[in-house]
Amino acid sequence: MTVLLFVGVIASLISGTYPLLSAGTGHAHEGPIVKGRVDPAQLAATPFAKPGLVVDRAGQPVMNDRGTLDAYLVAGGFTFQPAVLRVPAGVPVTLHVTATDVVHGFQVTGTNVNVEILPGHVASLTVTFRHPGEQHVICNEYCGAGHHNMITRFIVEAPTETP
Repeated sequence: MTVLLFVGVIASLISGTYPLLSAGTGHAHEGPIVKGRVDPAQLAATPFAKPGLVVDRAGQPVMNDRGTLDAYLVAGGFTFQPAVLRVPAGVPVTLHVTATDVVHGFQVTGTNVNVEILPGHVASLTVTFRHPGEQHVICNEYCGAGHHNMITRFIVEAPTETP
């Protein structure tokens, strides 16, 4: 049985069919992001170059073709970028998260949002924060001496009224 498992893993690695940390199958990225992967040395050529919520020129969040907002987050150097992310309550947000250096964890405390972030991989997950308030994100995978400082915050804002 162990041999069969080993052969299956090797075949999957050789064929490139092993699972990636991306729930967003069918999501097409521009540039160096290909099928849930990104070159950490080339982040400047990707949406990860401007971590945060994708906004238009007026600073308003942009809804993608799947009906969610997109937010890009980068873990590395014992920090998350951006340090604070503002998102509207009740609106689905697709979080695209990658790491630049070592394996990190990404856990939104008090929720079931919890993924492992690997350098070179993009973890994409869609969440809806139902109520205004503050959500804390921690790294729950030991990543080195500064691991205990690795936190960020999501400020969940009440939806704005449109006239």
